[in-house]
Amino acid sequence: MHKEQPNTKGLLSPAEFETRISHALKESGHGGAQARLILIGFGGLDDLVSDLGTEATRAALREVKERIVGALRGELYAAHLFGDRFAVLIQSESPQAEVTETLLSALRPPLSFHGEAMSLQPRFGVARAQSASSPRDLLRRGTAALKRAESIGGRGPTLYQTNQMPLHEADPRLSQELHVALDEGRIIPWMQPLWRLSDGQMIGVEALARWDHPERGIIPPGVFLPLARKAGLLGRLDSAIRCQSLAWISRVRRDNPTATDISVAVNVADADLVDPELLEQLQAELNHYELPVTALNLELSERAKTAQAPEIQGRIRRIAAAGFRWHLDDFGTGHSNIQRLRGLPFSAVKLDRSMIRGLGRDAHSEQLLKPMIALARVLDLEVVAEGVERVEQLQTLTRLGCDVAQGHHLSPPRPPEVIEELVRGGGARAQAAHAAAQGACRSSQPPR
Repeated sequence: MHKEQPNTKGLLSPAEFETRISHALKESGHGGAQARLILIGFGGLDDLVSDLGTEATRAALREVKERIVGALRGELYAAHLFGDRFAVLIQSESPQAEVTETLLSALRPPLSFHGEAMSLQPRFGVARAQSASSPRDLLRRGTAALKRAESIGGRGPTLYQTNQMPLHEADPRLSQELHVALDEGRIIPWMQPLWRLSDGQMIGVEALARWDHPERGIIPPGVFLPLARKAGLLGRLDSAIRCQSLAWISRVRRDNPTATDISVAVNVADADLVDPELLEQLQAELNHYELPVTALNLELSERAKTAQAPEIQGRIRRIAAAGFRWHLDDFGTGHSNIQRLRGLPFSAVKLDRSMIRGLGRDAHSEQLLKPMIALARVLDLEVVAEGVERVEQLQTLTRLGCDVAQGHHLSPPRPPEVIEELVRGGGARAQAAHAAAQGACRSSQPPR
């Protein structure tokens, strides 16, 4: 049996790699081997930058390059596209599964930097050359596949295959399929945990809609929510997500003695607010799943225009009087002022991710955030930060006295069954992140 010889070409530049893809597409179109593109990304790289700094990251990327080159065989070509993005082109009959397994074996072992073990989690996105119109077209497909793989998370690598273009809301097929998806229960909630910063405990989750498409995989809300809005389906979609979330939280509370107080937050859109029977609907759903009113938090976007109408404000107050907690979402992006915050019965404000992004790197971001947190304190509102992506953001928020945080640094949105495992495990990663943030805060304080 012929054994493929090592490929000694090394990594190509992005331009050289596109040229190689162009040749592969021509050969595939003339009856040659069907080329396949593997895009590789690494979960954990942001954590590496936060924990060990940019020097360690550069060292890690150098080692990754060497390992990829060492894994190349025969008609395989690779390139470092940018950041933590690498690409491998299969231009032979080599089985794709065999190639990805070889790459995984090479990339899985931890790296070492000054005695520190560095673990990067490789993710793969695969696109076939069939029907691709250009190198950029094939790269876009591979990128879409990789993003789907990264969105799943999990402990091990996840491989997604797709020969579809990245999804756009302008795709007419999606609009037609959305009605069917709601009928078949394919619009499902993924959960992102919320962590109390004072002790690192998971106190709740936010339900985020995902479309589990039978052919396209998981479709993000940025694609299908605008379609639902145009089709007048937002109210129906919100109800479906809310009921599934309540069913899940009911089971989690029942099966996990340490999670009896965990709650779920759901979005309330304009389409919900105009429903005069919203309060009765919410109460009926809680009764059906045998849940107390404290199990459900209602998130209202600061940008919601309907909430400015007196009739809608009266409805919001009646719902709050029945015991429901309202959270003002996207705080810092709309037109809230002291009068509005005092005039409506909010229990918490959720700092928008745009307010969090620069923390730890930009002194102005912290100065802008301080008066917002101070305002919330004066009005006796809980402060929740969303979009926490880096350890220095968590450290700054902890130091400023923020109450609750959510974000990829602690846990990305994941399927409910994955989050349920996290509940049973006690949220070890968030506990560790909380301890690190608290330790950094203590070390940054001047001695007494």
